[in-house]
Amino acid sequence: MSYDGYGDSNISVGPWGGRGGARWDDGVYTTVRQVVICHGAGIDSIQFEYDRRGSSVWSDKHGGTGGVKRDKVELDYPDEFLVSISGYYGSVVDYGSVLVRALTFQTNRKNYGPFGMQLGTYFSFPITGGKVVGFHGRSSWFLDSVGVYLKPLVQRNPANTLTAQSPNYLSGGATEKYKGHDYEVETIEKVGFTSQVEKRPVNIRQTVSYGPWGGNGGTVFDDGVYTGVREIHLTRYGGIFSLKVCYDMNGQAIWGTKHGGSGGIRLDKITFDYPSEILTKISGFYGSTIMRGPIVVKSLTFHTNKRKYGPFGEEQGSSFLSGTDTGVIVGFHGRKGLFVDSIGVHVLEGKNLQPPRSYNNLPNAPKVNEGLAGMVKEAAPVALRQWGGDGGTPWDDGVFSGVKRIFLTKGEAIYCIQIEYDRNDQSVWSVRHGGGSEGSSHVIKFDCPQEILTSVCGYYGALAGDERAAVIRSLTFFTNKGKYGPFGEERGTFFSSTKSEGKIVGFHGRSGCYLNAVGVHMRPWSSDQQEPVEVGAAVKMIINRFRP
Repeated sequence: MSYDGYGDSNISVGPWGGRGGARWDDGVYTTVRQVVICHGAGIDSIQFEYDRRGSSVWSDKHGGTGGVKRDKVELDYPDEFLVSISGYYGSVVDYGSVLVRALTFQTNRKNYGPFGMQLGTYFSFPITGGKVVGFHGRSSWFLDSVGVYLKPLVQRNPANTLTAQSPNYLSGGATEKYKGHDYEVETIEKVGFTSQVEKRPVNIRQTVSYGPWGGNGGTVFDDGVYTGVREIHLTRYGGIFSLKVCYDMNGQAIWGTKHGGSGGIRLDKITFDYPSEILTKISGFYGSTIMRGPIVVKSLTFHTNKRKYGPFGEEQGSSFLSGTDTGVIVGFHGRKGLFVDSIGVHVLEGKNLQPPRSYNNLPNAPKVNEGLAGMVKEAAPVALRQWGGDGGTPWDDGVFSGVKRIFLTKGEAIYCIQIEYDRNDQSVWSVRHGGGSEGSSHVIKFDCPQEILTSVCGYYGALAGDERAAVIRSLTFFTNKGKYGPFGEERGTFFSSTKSEGKIVGFHGRSGCYLNAVGVHMRPWSSDQQEPVEVGAAVKMIINRFRP
């Protein structure tokens, strides 16, 4: 395969690690010349020498002044360049702050490292045919988190292969000429085997851009093209204030940049059950929020192969629809200012969006639904409302396979909470949400995967009579095997997560010195459920579930 250089667009990957410290961003350069890293029990600090069109540019030092060892990674510039990083992140002490504990750097020639201690949660990203051209993350006394900017390679002769802007959906296979026709060789990899299956005629798909719809204000944005869409965050009030999208790039979650302003008072999080649920089209309305005001996007609705999400915003003004159900949305573009002024989509077109016919015959392969590509049909997780006060800062652990353990500290209220999740048989600890350490500590251990967390209830209220400063006073957890709690004082306003059958696969909320608010990501049992489950059930309805 031959290339004519690097593409114009850069991809932001990560960061991996904790949420402490202050955010830093070195930006994008031509390449990386050198890395200076101080480490001990974790990565104390990191500093980069970049190249900008032949000139050396040193970054600030990200992290503290500690570290028992100092190493330099000097690349053979310009022939040697970084293509990937990997490492570990976690707490140095039990329930302490999460930071980057080890790093390994991979170039087009060799590996450097590991530096630090390989303990905690492993992270990496696949080598995608590009080079690392910048770093970003968070730092304080340590390197709290780290991410990279990638510049992908551009193929010189893509006529007989899927282009860089036409990822091969769900296959990772190549396309070749065979007796005068375009054929696709599907290679499906699973732990323990790699199997090449049938050659079959395919509909070579290309990425097509639609829109944008809306006004001409603001500046242009374009996230580029990925494999699919995993999650979307919207803020709105009178119009769509901001849009931020979590994409999928060949199995790796990649967050795009936030587009728009910061004035929205309503935050909506739309999580798709990717890859079995794919975003196929969007619709909405655009118009002015005030008389003779600028034209902005006022409402958005997202359509997948399973259901519809929305509308989010006011359905007033001129309507638009991005396309049909025969494509997959793989990117967003438009214009942004104080609002999202306009929006458009990049769509991977083609009706041939299912895995190959012989996929179900592979050993140990999961069964596939007919129609659009997808694994065993399972209801998408829904984020239920938060209960509690408006203090502190928001947090969201995201969606996992299940919950293994919950660590909490309580006193006059719930001081903090930390969760050990299960992600495909791998343990993933969240950061600690909240503060205070003078209370009593409790660890709730579930017999995962046999024991499933099904609901949570509790009480919230003010400690000093100020309802605006309400915090979580008590928590009780229910599984398919029993009840845990209550932990804390059952005083104030009662809340309950759900009265429907399902399992909790993640937590979100607000925290400061206390756990100010808490909510859950719930995956309903019913695969036909189309709307978020109802909230606010009485505690008797939960307890009765476990009575003989």
